[in-house]
Amino acid sequence: MSNKKMPLYQKIMKNIQDYIKNQGLEHGDVIPTEKALSEKYQVSRVTIRKAISRLIEKEILYSIKGSGTYVAFPKFEHNLFKLQGFTEEMQPYHDSIKNKVIEFRLIKPNEEIQEILNLNKEEKVYNIKRIRKLNGEVLIIENAYIPFELFPDLSVEAMTKSKYGCLKEKGYVIKKRVEEFIPRLPSEDTMEIFNIKSNTPLLELRAHSILSNDEIFEYSEVLYHPKKYKFKLELSR
Repeated sequence: MSNKKMPLYQKIMKNIQDYIKNQGLEHGDVIPTEKALSEKYQVSRVTIRKAISRLIEKEILYSIKGSGTYVAFPKFEHNLFKLQGFTEEMQPYHDSIKNKVIEFRLIKPNEEIQEILNLNKEEKVYNIKRIRKLNGEVLIIENAYIPFELFPDLSVEAMTKSKYGCLKEKGYVIKKRVEEFIPRLPSEDTMEIFNIKSNTPLLELRAHSILSNDEIFEYSEVLYHPKKYKFKLELSR
């Protein structure tokens, strides 16, 4: 067993994280100044500065010049190998999830959507746009296309809940989902919803989902907030 002592700044990092937890601080709450923390933990401001710098690198804190240092919004981990919806992914925070439907209409899709969903020219789809939030914070913008023939009674109210949960209630079983990620820059609407700048890079997920009877029930384009999501890919050999 190693007798190597933990560097002092790492101890201060833990102390600051414990302070955040014990004080019940949340995203956007300010932490004490370097001077106050230096006096509280009886260490130099250089050590405090290094601890804060490391916590900023870990995206536990963020700093605004001339204002202070604040608790950052936690980054959520999306497992690329796990087939689950947003509501399932956020299950530990279930009571704080809100889906806001900003568009719900029945349309004749363009040729690209027809091809993806394997529809003929006369078949219609629901085009549903949703903003998905946790504790009031926007995490995801979703633009989905769902065949009318599969869900003739689909409603706005149903789409404020879990889409996969709705499928389960109707007795459908999801077999698989085919995904691809596309890098892109935000549109003006996306910048406003996510509160980001025009040069902020985004990842857009384009996916179609297939039922156990091999019917494609959905095509969706999903934008993840670049500062609130990270993606996990675990490989083995």
